[in-house]
Amino acid sequence: MTTNETRGQTWVSAGLMIGALFAGLCSVVGQRQDAVAAALAAAPNGMTAPKPPVAQPAPVARAAIAGAQRPKVDLVFALDTTGSMSGLIEGAKSKIWSIASFVARAQPTPDVRVGLVAYRDIGDAYVTRVYDLDADLDRVYRRLLSFRAEGGGDTPEHVARALHEAVHKMSWSTQENNSVRIIYLVGDAPPHLDYQDGYDCAQAARTAAAKGIQIHAIRCGTDPDTATYWRKIASLGHGEFLTIDQSGGMHERRTPYDDELARLHDKLSDTVVAYGAKGGATRAALEAAAAAPVAVKAARAEFLSAEKDTADASEALANDLVGGVASGRVNLDDVPTAELPRSLAALPADGRKKEVAATARKRGVLLNEIAKVSSERDTYLRRNPQKSASFDGEVQRTLRQAGLAAGLAF
Repeated sequence: MTTNETRGQTWVSAGLMIGALFAGLCSVVGQRQDAVAAALAAAPNGMTAPKPPVAQPAPVARAAIAGAQRPKVDLVFALDTTGSMSGLIEGAKSKIWSIASFVARAQPTPDVRVGLVAYRDIGDAYVTRVYDLDADLDRVYRRLLSFRAEGGGDTPEHVARALHEAVHKMSWSTQENNSVRIIYLVGDAPPHLDYQDGYDCAQAARTAAAKGIQIHAIRCGTDPDTATYWRKIASLGHGEFLTIDQSGGMHERRTPYDDELARLHDKLSDTVVAYGAKGGATRAALEAAAAAPVAVKAARAEFLSAEKDTADASEALANDLVGGVASGRVNLDDVPTAELPRSLAALPADGRKKEVAATARKRGVLLNEIAKVSSERDTYLRRNPQKSASFDGEVQRTLRQAGLAAGLAF
């Protein structure tokens, strides 16, 4: 299986941080403080606001978040990318956002990272492609988009190498009581047993279990040989053997709220102010985000409304001026005029600060709207559950179970 390569998408995941500052989405900050935005506009350096009388200013809120020991959720998807897996791969492109949103809503709020292992077989264009655990879900999404379902031929695939690399080539978080670390092996064909290259499914599963990494083996389709080996791998990896249909149960789930969330998604993207050396890349990424399907936009918007501290969750926010100034990471007075967008560069220093603060307030309002519509969408989905097992549904179910042992409520 593989995936279509499309343009990468990045956007305003760190919008949630601004929501914490200006819209009151974060439980850490609590209620919205318009005084923070006003102080940002008036502060001498365009960055540090005086403490408002009730809530902490943005930098203190960020420090509190950073200082807290947030739970960690590390998920690695080892995906068969041969030709028969096209339905699963195509669906996974959008489902990654619904999975991320599900994780972000857990309490206490965890840090989530996702890694990918695409695997085929010897003689194909590649045997494995490994992408390390990454907190930037936009980047993970782009990598998924680069997968194409091609190759294959004989039934077995090099499952053993994929599992070995999922266990050994990821920068797994340390094994702690509040961490969730899971490998999802997803495929429709059994492993090759005739290769003498040192890779062994059983050994990889045992090693994962010893490291506190759980393996869930998801079979697509009905192949009995695959079921035999998937059961063994899941048992040794202290996980579950699961079966979904060949397409991965990737039926598009439309709701009455998707179009509105997609509209808010695009308006939120408009609050990103790219600047500096990487501004061009940020703008290109936002243009790609605007071209995403409605379902992807809706799921991404829901992720943003659920995530509590996304300063590092999106490449776009690495260069977003609005989030940088409001959080204290960027001093607006220190940004050279030549690195600012024309609309800001044409303003005097005080005008720039006022414009950035106004954009931050707008972002906060949008995040409030997204949170409200997302809540209504979640209620609709709970009342209208899927009738059959699906890729994202099984991932969410097993995550909910794993979270109990780690003190996470999904």
